[in-house]
Amino acid sequence: MRIPEETVERIRQASDILEVINDFVSLKKRGSNYIACCPFHNEKTPSFNVNPVRQIYKCFGCGKAGDAVRFVMDIENIGYGEALRYLAKKYGVEIEEQEQTPEELLRQNERESLLIALNFAKTYFQELLQKTDEGKSIGLSYFRERGFTNPTIDAFELGYSLDQWDGLLQEGTKRGYNPDM
Repeated sequence: MRIPEETVERIRQASDILEVINDFVSLKKRGSNYIACCPFHNEKTPSFNVNPVRQIYKCFGCGKAGDAVRFVMDIENIGYGEALRYLAKKYGVEIEEQEQTPEELLRQNERESLLIALNFAKTYFQELLQKTDEGKSIGLSYFRERGFTNPTIDAFELGYSLDQWDGLLQEGTKRGYNPDM
């Protein structure tokens, strides 16, 4: 099921970012904006700002930013569609979902398949970096020489490729992935 763009726009228009964020964080007025300690990271001095005129938020500490939909997605750890449904329910906007066309379903399935394949590739290269002798001796030492720490390597999900041009293809095929992806 798909939420029509007109309905998405009605939900966005009905949503008040101050009300949405106030459900989770106590905001204080400062000038024309509102501030609070960021709900996405620990801090003592407020760096989380909400602009009610532009209907956006921005944390100058961790960089999180967006509108009411993005806030709900981030705070509730849910997807775009679920965030829209959450806001529609809160503001009484009726959602008339449409059936997806065969072309839309095909595009969605292709996208999901590609995301699965990309996640496999990411994990494959991370494991080569962390669990193989070559990855540890060449890849990790290369990163260390350049000042990368383990938290940095983990945060950016860095990996290493062996000197084997088709290693990912072989491993993916062995695990049942379609090589035509």
